[in-house]
This record gives sequence, structure tokens and C-alpha cells, in this order.
Amino acid sequence: MGTAERDRSTIDVGYRAGMTRVETVDAARVAPDRRDHWRTDALVLAIATVVIRIPAFFAERSLVFDDGVFASSARAMRNGELPFRDIFSSQGPVFLPLVWVADLVGLRTLDAPRLLAVGAGVLLTIAVYSCARHVTTRGNAFLAAGLVTTSGSVLWVTVPVNADGPSLALSVLAVAFALRHRDHPRLRTAVWMGLAAGGAVSIKALCVPALVIAGLVVLLSGQHTKAGLRTGVRDAAVSAGIAVAVYVVTALPFGIADVWEQSYTYHQDARRAASHSGAFRKLLDTLWDRDKLVLVALALAAIACVVRFVVRRRADGSGDGAMAIVVAFLVLWAVMVVALLVWEPALWRAHVSHLVPPLALLAALKPPSWKVLVVAGVVTVPFAIATNTSILWPDGYTGQQAALVHHLESFAADAQFISDDPGLVWRSGHDTPGDFADTSYQRLDDGSINRASLVRAASARDVCGVIVGSPQHFGRLGGLPDVLAAHDYHPVQFGEGTTLYERDTPFCTD
Repeated sequence: MGTAERDRSTIDVGYRAGMTRVETVDAARVAPDRRDHWRTDALVLAIATVVIRIPAFFAERSLVFDDGVFASSARAMRNGELPFRDIFSSQGPVFLPLVWVADLVGLRTLDAPRLLAVGAGVLLTIAVYSCARHVTTRGNAFLAAGLVTTSGSVLWVTVPVNADGPSLALSVLAVAFALRHRDHPRLRTAVWMGLAAGGAVSIKALCVPALVIAGLVVLLSGQHTKAGLRTGVRDAAVSAGIAVAVYVVTALPFGIADVWEQSYTYHQDARRAASHSGAFRKLLDTLWDRDKLVLVALALAAIACVVRFVVRRRADGSGDGAMAIVVAFLVLWAVMVVALLVWEPALWRAHVSHLVPPLALLAALKPPSWKVLVVAGVVTVPFAIATNTSILWPDGYTGQQAALVHHLESFAADAQFISDDPGLVWRSGHDTPGDFADTSYQRLDDGSINRASLVRAASARDVCGVIVGSPQHFGRLGGLPDVLAAHDYHPVQFGEGTTLYERDTPFCTD
């Protein structure tokens, strides 16, 4: 039977059931299958996401501190060093294995570890589109996905090697599976949601608000009937159990105690970077600096919603209750993210990316007319580009930093270096000992890096240099020049703030 015949058969069944032919045809028009155009739309969004990120992917410098940390961790894993044992790992047990896979897929080239971040950007964009298709129109879903993939906050975690991007992508994917379960309750959908949620929380705990929303959606999906409610409770429990199992199974090979100590306790014991009010101001400043398009779209949607309510232009109120629930869930998601970001000891600007998906989805639920959006875009886009130029078209190293990287390139390929900015070593094409891939100031705070441990690592035969460039990092280790001199190191100055302690040994100088 052809497609046209099947469609006519479906219409005739509805007609015989008591509906007029016009009514059945209209129903088909207003409620198209959400799978219509899905693959095409996903492909278009994926291509756009990748194209936007190409200049930054090939950036010749380390874009942020974490970019250098995790790329250096990837290089350490190439040498057989393991996360949580040889490589200090501040993220969950899934993250560095994913970095290893991305590095392998990228043929272990210099930029290969960044493939994970770009892949996360693609997955996040498509997951947001999928979420939106369940609650609004196809056009509005494109708007939500477009706001997310062009968001400055999202760009900063989906090009540099970063844990926030993959965790955010998997957590929003879990929400998409939850919405799919709401529309078509199936146990296998709950299983997929649990796998996505487990992967997300096994990378970064900041994804928990999204996972709470996903769980609530599944839990309440059948609330109107006892059987449906039982199914919702069962499937939510299955998802939660699978998520916990993913964490346990992926942590076991590395040792659960070590995983917990390095990826959770380490962060909770860190000194606060700002007060609660200061963290909230930093959050707002980051949104304004990086996410003007999202904020403008959200403001326009709020104004349009108020206008519709005041002038009573709604055609009917049949969908108001359902839409109110969707809005409530998205607002709850955003509020939980804000509360978590303000509460955590160290709020970094990258963390604000977790707030973008719920805000973009809120902006796309019932936006103003496309004419208004186009005009607002023409006005806002230049400002958004201007404040995100450093991630859209990043420059390479300049001045003394460029001279330092060039100098490091003159050493043998198997020479290693230790630096309080690991990105300098990575971009020179050299390796860092695994335990010094992450030289965050928190590690000096908690004593896991100190003068003795640094000198002990620097005394290894294949370590040819120690770079000191920050007073918050190695610069605070008093007496370092003297103890390094005892191991044949002498200082070479690069500008006023950066010193390379270079080693005079046959291995390093030949």
C-alpha cells in the first residue's frame, strides 16, 4: 500500500468513527508527526554548529586554562598514564575516557582533543531542538537551537576542551528523552534517559538541575491515571537506577574513593572565589557579556506573552494549562541552576553555560512575530559578535608568550615540561607529566602540589623545563629557583612575568 493510500485509509477510519473528513484532514495538518523533517533539521543544525566553531577549533593557542589542562591530560594518556592514578582528574570518571576517544578519533593530532567539545556542541544543539519540538513548533525549535549554538557561554565550553560542554549536552539529551517518554511512554526510552543522565552526572555534578527536571517529567507523565502514574514511577526509578549504575561502573576501574576525592571533595573544599552576591553578579555579567541574543529573545518573548494576555488575542485556552506546566518546569530548571551556581565555592564563567538551554527554550515557546525577531536580530547581532570575537575568531600567541612557545619547539620531541599554564606546553607539541597536567591554584591550596612535589617531578630525566608565570600558581612557591638550580636548571626570562627554568642535561640539550 502506498503512502497516499495509507493516508486515505487513516482518514477514512476517522471518518467512519464519527468525524467529518474535513475534521480529520485538519487534525493531521495541525498535529504533524514530530519526526517530519527531523533528520534534515538535525543535519542542518549540526553543520551550522560545526562551521561556527571551525576558526576556534584550529586556534593556535590554548583558549582557556582548562583547554590546556585537558589537552595535556590527553597527551599523558597517549603515554599510558591513567586518570585518577597518574593524572589528577578534577572531573567525573567518564570525562577523560571521552577525551581519550576524541583524541584517538582525531588521530592524536595537536587539536584532536577539541573534537570532544565540538561534538558536544552538536549534540547539545540537536538535543535542545528535540526538546523544543515536543513543546512548540518546528520554527520555534529552530529558534531555541539557534540561540543555544550561537550563545557565547556555550561557545566557550564547546570548542576548548572542557567538561561543561559534554555534561551539558548529555543532561539536555536526558530531558529530550524524558519529553519523548511523556508523549510515548516506553521503558526503553527511560533506559536511554538513564544512560544519558548517568553519563552527564559522571562528568560534572552541575548538570543535576536538568536531570531533576527530566526525572520529574517522567515521574508525572502518567499522573491522570493510576496505571499511568505507576508506569511513571517505575520508569523514573529505572532511569535513576541506571544513572547511578553508570557512575559506579565507570568509577570502579579507577577506584571509587579516588574518583570521589578528586572530582567532588576537591571542589567542595576549595576556597570561595567570591561571595554569594558576588557570584550572582558574576553570573549576570557573564550572561550580558556573552549571551545578548538569548537575553533579548527572552525579553521579547516575555513582552509578547504579556501583550497577548492583556489584549486577549489567544484563539482558545485549550493549551494554556499544558503550556503553563512547561513554563513552570523551565523556570524551575533555570532557578535551580542559578541557586547551584551561586552556592558552589568556585563559580567560573564556563559554568553559566548550564543556564542557557532553559532560557533559550523559554524564549522560543511563544516568541513574538518573526518580523520582530528579525529586527531585533539585526540590532543585536553586531553587539553579540563584538563581545564574542575572542571565541569566534581567536588570535594566536603574541609577544613573549609566542617567543616562549617557539623556544619550547626547539627541544626534542620527547622532552617534557611542567608549567603553571599547561596550554603553553601543549601548543608547543610537548608533553607534561600526568600529575602536573592540572596545575590549578586549588591544588596548591590543598597541598597536592607543593615545592617538594614539583621539584621531585622536575628531577625526572625527561623533564627539561619548568615554567613559572603566575603568582597564584608556581609563583607562590618560595625558594623555587634555588632548589631547581640544584637539578641543573637555570632561568630564562620571557617578559616581566614569565620565567622558563631550563635544564642543562645531555638529554635536554642534544
